[in-house]
Order: sequence, then structure tokens, then C-alpha cells
Amino acid sequence: MVIRDLLKKADKILSEKGIEDSFNEAAVLFTYAGNTSKTYLFTHMDDEVSGGTEKLFYNFIARRAVHEPVAYIVGTAWFMSLKLFVNESTLIPRPETEGLAEEALAVVKNIPSEAVKLLDICTGSGCVGLVVAHFDNRVDAILSDLNPTCVDIAKKNVQSHNLKNRVKVIESDLYKAVPKIKFDIITANPPYIPTADIDSLDDDVRLYEPMAALDGGIDGLDFYKKVVSGAREHLKPGGYLLLELGIGQSHAVRNILETNGFTNISIKNDIAGIPRILTSMYS
Repeated sequence: MVIRDLLKKADKILSEKGIEDSFNEAAVLFTYAGNTSKTYLFTHMDDEVSGGTEKLFYNFIARRAVHEPVAYIVGTAWFMSLKLFVNESTLIPRPETEGLAEEALAVVKNIPSEAVKLLDICTGSGCVGLVVAHFDNRVDAILSDLNPTCVDIAKKNVQSHNLKNRVKVIESDLYKAVPKIKFDIITANPPYIPTADIDSLDDDVRLYEPMAALDGGIDGLDFYKKVVSGAREHLKPGGYLLLELGIGQSHAVRNILETNGFTNISIKNDIAGIPRILTSMYS
């Protein structure tokens, strides 16, 4: 079968299963199955597909048809300009979280130290800490996660981006195994979805992404309370705590921070106008 016909068939399968942008997703999956590029794909639509590539491609399409995310099927995802390894134990990096990394970079830029110490809690794939260290070579980072598989994936990403000399990944239940040093900045994208809202998530998320990285307790605030209270003993005076927020949580999280002695609190909206990234200072 030629590429054109294969893509048409895959497009129909995915479309009937409610996959949006089905043709483009089929094309992306073909580039991975055939180890090729989109440029090659669209300039060779009448080429015959090898039996091995066709078999692997149909395997990919079958998995996507039951709403398994593309990132888990191919094992990688893009975060800003970095290609990262992911698996079912890590959240798939999202555009909203890019806002957290961008804000962290802006904060780091204004820290005058020759070396900036960063701690990224609930690191998952390591995306936030990796991006900050990648774009500012003054940053020495520790990435922390409770899940040993996440730790392995984050270590793999650190190595793939040649950051082993400045980025360390540790297995830790929040701050329990974090070294007793003071950080200039702590970042966190903790679980923040209220338990009752989990069942209403899209199938792509609800059925496949790690529940431990999503469920923030009854009101979605369980981990904010722990991250904020623990940050006090790990931040330098004047150090920064940056958090990604869930929908409708900005006021509650602000109150948690103020109760714990944080000041200079500011909140930025994401592209949908939702309050999403909170920056604060501990004095």
C-alpha cells in the first residue's frame, strides 16, 4: 500500500473514534513508524510502504484509536524546544507548564548570583527544571519526584541534553530526601485536580495519565499546602516559589502562601485567560 492510501485509511479510523485532527495525528504517527520526517512524508505520498512499517503504523493507530496519547505511543514529547522522553508514569508536558518554565527563567535572570540553585518538586519528566538549566548555564538544579520511574525518565532526559554536570535527579517524597541546602528558587507543578473532577477528564488523560500526578485531594489543594509549608526551610531569604495553578484555585493558593509568610505574590494568566502561574517570595 502507498503512503497516501495508508494515511487515508488511518484518518478514517481515528476520525470515527472521535480523534480531533485525525489526519495530522496519523501523519505524525507514520513519521515515527517509518523513521522519517513530515517533509519526506508529504513529498513521497505515492511511495510503497514496507510491510514492517505498515504493521508498526497500524499498531500505533490501534493504540491511538482507544485514545492513548501520541506522546506515550512514541515515547517522547516536546517541551518548549526540548524533546523529552515520557512514559505512562510521567505527565505529558503541556503548554500551560511552559508558562511555569518561562516565568522561572525570567526570575532566574534577575537573580544576580553567579550560581543559581533551583529545586523542582514533583518533577515528572523533569521538563521545568531541565528547560531552566538548559537556557541559563548559571543554574544548578535538583529535580525531585516520589515515583522511581519518573526519576529514571528525568535522569534519561538530563543525560540526553548533556546536563549531568548541573542537574541532579533524586527520589524523594516532596522534601524528605532533598539536601539541607538553601535554594534561590523552587518550582512545582503539583497534582491539583479535585478528586471529584477526575472522572470528567478527557479519556486521553483519565485513562492513561498517572493518577498520582493529577489527583490533588478533595479540593485540589493538598499538595499546595505541603509544597508551600516545606518550602520555607529550603529557600534563601528573598528566595522564590513558583507554582502552576489549577482552574479556580488562585485565591485559595494565595491564602496558603500568605499564611506561610510569602509576599510579593503575582499571578499570570495562560493563553486562555485562566490564572495559571503564581510567583512569590519568602522573606
